[in-house]
Amino acid sequence: TTFFKKTYRNLMLNIKLNYVFSNLCGCLYKQGNIVFTPDGNSLLSPVGNRVTQFDLRNNKSTTFPFQNRKNISRIALSPDGDLLLSVDEDGRLVLVNLYRKIALQHINLKLPVKDIKFS
Repeated sequence: TTFFKKTYRNLMLNIKLNYVFSNLCGCLYKQGNIVFTPDGNSLLSPVGNRVTQFDLRNNKSTTFPFQNRKNISRIALSPDGDLLLSVDEDGRLVLVNLYRKIALQHINLKLPVKDIKFS
């Protein structure tokens, strides 16, 4: 039993605790559509007034730092996967650089949007 105690103790000392808290309290999907990235490795989903990217290969999720004023109703991803459009319930659009995860432009469409798509 002494051997097992020493092995367990050494194992516990060697564990690295490099955690980054992302979505600490969990997330609630309220409304809106989901979008896959062109490579198929990630899924983008509106969660309240923010967008969360779920990395399906590495089993990780990241919530983008930008936010809409109200809950997001629709999102759209450009065919090359560089730009993301995020529209809230009131028709306020946010244009986002997906790789840098920053908002490039805020546009007020003044009406609610039923659907959005890049052409």
